[in-house]
Amino acid sequence: MQRLIPVIAIVLIASMAAALRLEAQDDDCAVAGTLSRETYFSSVSSHERKYTIYLPPCYDALEERYPLLLLLHGSDANDSQWTRLGFLNSLESAIHQGSAPPMIVLMPYGGSIANRNRFNGISYDAILRDLVNQAEGRYRANGARAIGGISRGGFWAYQLGLRFPNDFIAIGGHSPYFDRDHAEPADNPLYLARQLRHDTHLRLWLDRGTNDHASDGIEQMRIILQEGEVPHDYVVHAGGDHSEATWRRFVDDYLQFYASAFAGDGETASAETAGAERGVELWLPAAGFGALRASIDSADLGALIASQFDERLVLGESHSESLRGHGIELHPRTRIVPDDKLFYTLWRDKASFTLLPFDQLHLRLRPLWLDDVPVVDQLARYPLVFQSANPNFRNDELTRITLSGTTALARHTLSALAEIGVEQAASGIGDYVRRSDIFHMSHEASIAPSCPQHTDAVLGGVNSMCMQRDHARLFDILDVDVVDLTGNHINDFGYQAFAETLDHFEARGFGLVGGGRNLERARQPLILERNGTRIGWLACNHIGPYYAFANDDPAALGGRRPGNAYCRGGWLRDALPLLAAEVDIVLMTVQYREFDAFQPERQQRLDFQTYAEWGADIVVGTAEHKPMTFEFYQTRRGETAFIHYGLGNLFFDQLPWGNRRFFLDTLYIYEGRLLTVELYPGIIDDRARPRLLAGEDLYNFLHFIFVQKNEF
Repeated sequence: MQRLIPVIAIVLIASMAAALRLEAQDDDCAVAGTLSRETYFSSVSSHERKYTIYLPPCYDALEERYPLLLLLHGSDANDSQWTRLGFLNSLESAIHQGSAPPMIVLMPYGGSIANRNRFNGISYDAILRDLVNQAEGRYRANGARAIGGISRGGFWAYQLGLRFPNDFIAIGGHSPYFDRDHAEPADNPLYLARQLRHDTHLRLWLDRGTNDHASDGIEQMRIILQEGEVPHDYVVHAGGDHSEATWRRFVDDYLQFYASAFAGDGETASAETAGAERGVELWLPAAGFGALRASIDSADLGALIASQFDERLVLGESHSESLRGHGIELHPRTRIVPDDKLFYTLWRDKASFTLLPFDQLHLRLRPLWLDDVPVVDQLARYPLVFQSANPNFRNDELTRITLSGTTALARHTLSALAEIGVEQAASGIGDYVRRSDIFHMSHEASIAPSCPQHTDAVLGGVNSMCMQRDHARLFDILDVDVVDLTGNHINDFGYQAFAETLDHFEARGFGLVGGGRNLERARQPLILERNGTRIGWLACNHIGPYYAFANDDPAALGGRRPGNAYCRGGWLRDALPLLAAEVDIVLMTVQYREFDAFQPERQQRLDFQTYAEWGADIVVGTAEHKPMTFEFYQTRRGETAFIHYGLGNLFFDQLPWGNRRFFLDTLYIYEGRLLTVELYPGIIDDRARPRLLAGEDLYNFLHFIFVQKNEF
């Protein structure tokens, strides 16, 4: 454990008590609480130890019993830390105001043993349990206990609270220090938390600053609680770090958490059973992410169900048994492998596929279509849907978001649209993208009255781009939901053109992200709430030019202007973890530097991985003119982020082989998490009509991309 907090001399008890003398507001008890430092003999360490204790107002005059709050200090601090931070001042005020129940606050002095990773014999957790038992024998406690701690104390609070959950009603961790190697699983909070049920009685709190060096472990704990659907409070403080200055700012929030736990406020966690009868048990065809197929034929699926042999099919042992329980007997020669070998078998054989329950999909498996249509769009005629007492799929909990790459209805694409019409331009992808709950398109070129004629107002010189107002109907025809405003040509025809384009998009009701009328609007995350999931979306421009960036400083080059959000590290380092604390999924789209390659350069890889480290679950490049490879990036907090470095052009006028090909990525978000990604390639015809690839063309293109990624 690192030394986290500077050594501070013990404050005199007299001065601490004086600091607690607040004006009493309760006529029935017009005195202050008492604070004292005491000693006791520890039966664990066999010597005297110290603690500080706060007793509520009128403790001596009344016979009431009170809840006990155990607060633990951080490394190199002592039992005066919580008092220095102002917690007891806030508590006493809240007691007199009636916003917090009277309580006993026990603050032990840990000393050197609190910094030792020792969990048997003379260990700090055993010392704490002994102290609590002695304190409850000496003071009038009512049996209700909560425990919380700062930094190293936060580790001990979760370690003790999770090992003995029946002894506490709430656990608070304030910049708690967690580490997978800090303790063996039986004593490590990061492993103990996996045993919690979603209907636990425990109230749980975690908070940290955006610059907190304990963030990695705290994020790992958050993910564990999220994946286990364990209710908890998680707060990220903008600009906060691992210091008393930060913790002091938020002691009122800490108090509110403990007070509400003792008061019994808030909803009690319980298993969610309402609506289960609406669900079904759904099985999907799926393949490894690097498979060279995107769909199977209904005739092939029917043959499998009729016990015909298909050498491409491989099943896990439990899946074979489950299908047999539904009356489906597969051919005896069907490849059956242990469940834990299924993924590796699919990865090695790019032609193979499997059948598995919907909820067992994961990021490294892709769902396959049936007859070139997503299975979830044809459930009424799909044969692998079963009524079940344990459903794994409810349509009203699935959200599909389809992301697309560069769109600039300019230059040769503009003239091509004039020739074929926007309806024909949309026809190649319309059926697919309209099936998604949310379809995203980028915005490179603003509507300009003079388009395509240049005027003195153009800022991009001979390379300036614009789109005509009639061609903007394409967004309506494709049922676009979100317009990405990070394009580097948005202000080419002047700031007024972009402002009027914003008017058009807002009037159409599109969600806007990555740009706006000023810097604050450009940086504003787009919050999508759908089917029980909150999705936070940030977008930014990494490369410029300068006049494309929104700016509020009149003295800066170009003055005040609308535009897009610059991918500035300081802003994103704060914004991404804050957003991650507020939503279930963080999605980030990036207008990055354009490379004439199918793989990212080193700096792009590092930048996108950094965004994932800061809190993004999905990072997608929307500016690359060639489709690029992808990555499943394992963050230090233990979460896997999906990164696609470039989707390629969607509507753009470049003719080289690679520039005409693109990806549409459809995110399957279910029950608050990214379940899988549907990867579908396409090609641009006639400079203005993207369409999905099929057959041999699809096979060859996937083979080419996965060779680039070194999948073979």
